[in-house]
Amino acid sequence: MEKELLGYDTLDLSRPNLASELKLFLQHHQLPLGKDSRTGITEMVASVGHSCEKSADLLYQYMSYKVSGPCPDDWSLAQKLILKGCEPLPRLFLRNFDCLNSKKLSRDCVGCFDLVYGYETQKYVKARSKNDFLIDDVLAMRNGGIRIGFDIGGGSGTFAARMAERNVTVITNTLNVDAPYSEFIAARGLFALFLSLDHRFPFYDNVFDLVHATSGLDIGGKLEKLEFLVFDIDRILRAGGLFWLDNIYCADDEKKRTLTRLIERFGYKKLKWVVGEKIDAAGSGKPEVYLSAVLLKPVRI
Repeated sequence: MEKELLGYDTLDLSRPNLASELKLFLQHHQLPLGKDSRTGITEMVASVGHSCEKSADLLYQYMSYKVSGPCPDDWSLAQKLILKGCEPLPRLFLRNFDCLNSKKLSRDCVGCFDLVYGYETQKYVKARSKNDFLIDDVLAMRNGGIRIGFDIGGGSGTFAARMAERNVTVITNTLNVDAPYSEFIAARGLFALFLSLDHRFPFYDNVFDLVHATSGLDIGGKLEKLEFLVFDIDRILRAGGLFWLDNIYCADDEKKRTLTRLIERFGYKKLKWVVGEKIDAAGSGKPEVYLSAVLLKPVRI
């Protein structure tokens, strides 16, 4: 029964569409010190279960690459595997992010991987519009009381990097949608949390001094998901902490009103609140409405 659940006895290694490296990984391997005295097992089996077996074609595509070659541009493929319950295997390649510099991935990530010539070098220290708040200005609102923060939808990790320069530790929540955000953030020496916003945050209550959120707060425009997310943000943010809404895209007035009503339900004090238009940097060239705000969580008795 255990073998059936694990799935390794049902994987057919004779399939023609299995990559050679994957076949090598899936083979049974003898334990280096022989039989285990406690369990009686003599060999180690692959940690690939039924979820991966059911996605064999996707897994084959993911594992078909040149060993020690450039990193394939297929992060969306890995994301599909994860969403199907199959954690992709580590791959042997030379990490190279240069191919990402010219990619326009989203409103929040236009050139966000270019740390030499792009706007990332000035982000949070030089404003391009009235919606762009500066880190030093926000930190001044709490007079040095910010020590640890949480960044939702943190792109390439620039917010966490800027905060680290000010001795503030920030955990960045991200997903590898169309690009290797998590790997890039980790390569910068920062802490990346790979977690869907459909999940409850894995933190105790009242942990963070600051929560920073970008347009990742949108989560598909579903009100019930937005309510769940804001409730969980409120749970992990300590009383007196700051909730920083950073350029939240408002597709229409209804979305802006919905978000405003939701925030007001929690009784947050508006320290700064700006609604303005910006040109869509992702390609349309049309003006779009954005909301930026810094909110203070009240003390509740």
